[in-house]
Amino acid sequence: MKLLHTSDWHLGKILYGKSMLEDQAYFIEHTFFPALKEEKPDAVLIAGDVFDRQVAPADAIRLFDGVIARVYKDFKLPLIVATGNHDGADRFSLGAGLLRLGGFYLTARPDLTAAPIILRDEFGEAHIYSLPWLEPVVMRDMLERPELKGYHEAYAAATGTLRERFVPGVRRVLLAHCFVAGSKKSESESPLFVGGGGEVGNNVFEGFDYVALGHLHAPQRAGKNARYSGSPLKYSFDEQNQRKSMTIVTLMQSETSITEIPVTPLRDMRTLTGSITEIESMAEKYGGDYICANILGDPVFEPMARLKTRFPNILEMRNGVNPAAGDTVRGEMRAQLRKRDDVYIYEQFLRQIYGQEASGGDIDIFREISAQREEGESA
Repeated sequence: MKLLHTSDWHLGKILYGKSMLEDQAYFIEHTFFPALKEEKPDAVLIAGDVFDRQVAPADAIRLFDGVIARVYKDFKLPLIVATGNHDGADRFSLGAGLLRLGGFYLTARPDLTAAPIILRDEFGEAHIYSLPWLEPVVMRDMLERPELKGYHEAYAAATGTLRERFVPGVRRVLLAHCFVAGSKKSESESPLFVGGGGEVGNNVFEGFDYVALGHLHAPQRAGKNARYSGSPLKYSFDEQNQRKSMTIVTLMQSETSITEIPVTPLRDMRTLTGSITEIESMAEKYGGDYICANILGDPVFEPMARLKTRFPNILEMRNGVNPAAGDTVRGEMRAQLRKRDDVYIYEQFLRQIYGQEASGGDIDIFREISAQREEGESA
């Protein structure tokens, strides 16, 4: 049995004021749907954070509505989704009961009494369980267990309840959206829901053959039987070296295999480091990507406006941060600038703004004006 596991699409995400919707539509059209055609999975699992915020923009809703329709009409596959902390669970669940009739199984609120989704192949049945993002207070009330305090206890109680209803001799898969302790985090993940009291130990997933996780954006294993597919796109510059992918899970009779489907984005995300002239020279190769420009060397007048003519998708600019030397280079730059006098700054101003070199007469006049200003300040 073959399952396609993905998560954290964050449809409608705004990054540095730039809508990612075009990039997300490109991923869906050029990676997601082709993977369904090529791999022919038995079901699609999306482990939360389909949308980027509780009230998703209309264009993002329309985009995912098209996904639901095509998975049903063109591929006739079960689409199994558990909501994440970014999804508006109540809004998302509109019509969920009717949509199940067409093979769209949405779990927006925890229901530990619901029957698992049953898939069949030559090895027999596979039971698919689904847990959305769980708040400890919700689990306390649902199970009438006031002693449950943190996320680990909430997820342990939920999976423990599911285990009580296990059918012997079948394969079991769980969708869950949470932060498993010890996993690698990214800057694009909400700090309110990552780390500390939000951690869940991997031992809560005992008894499942595979746990399809969502919430963290780096593809990675989380213990012996759980895995984050990661986000299909890069949503922060600390993710620029991650190899984004979707996960193909193959469930055999007594073992599980994992393969990755790489995602080639519409635009990549990268940091370019060097003088502004050196960075400009990279435009032919990287001009269409999302860029963080890390400028070394002398200060430049309005560098963002200058670079935007060559890098229309530039998102961020930094000054004097050498990735290899940390903050050392920035400190050296500041020290050098303090040693330079006003004449040097004046010469740079003429060169960068007017494109001309200062003559000896210009410098004499500038020094005379500077001296008069200093005398006035000391009077």
